[in-house]
Amino acid sequence: MGLGSVPTYKETFEWALNMPDMVLASGEVGRFLNDLASYKVGKRKKDVASTLECYMEEHDATGEEAFAAVTRMKELAWRRINRACLEMDPALLRPAQFAVVDLARSMEFIYLGGSRDAYTFDSNLKDSVTSLFLKPVVPAARPKPL
Repeated sequence: MGLGSVPTYKETFEWALNMPDMVLASGEVGRFLNDLASYKVGKRKKDVASTLECYMEEHDATGEEAFAAVTRMKELAWRRINRACLEMDPALLRPAQFAVVDLARSMEFIYLGGSRDAYTFDSNLKDSVTSLFLKPVVPAARPKPL
């Protein structure tokens, strides 16, 4: 695939199947956001151990320390995604962005940055969507020049 050529869906799909770091980091973002949001709600009996619980066990850390550490891991995963975008073949960047980067972005929205779980509890998502599309945005008043 040369510079300037448009990749086919097959080429893009084969690229993703090779599990580049961007794809792995996107999955990590989703996992970390889910665990951060779920930690605040609480664990049910049949849930498997979350990233936070594993971190607390391995590092003898408190819940707050684990929360901060997993938040940092999420930010590092985002940095890996951004780095991969900068280093990627320009012909693949656009399809990869649609497939991978936008998935991670949507996870940030659905899990509200790890603060609430709008995936499981759709009322949180309903409020966000209502805010985006139905409530007008009032611009802040500009200060008067001196």
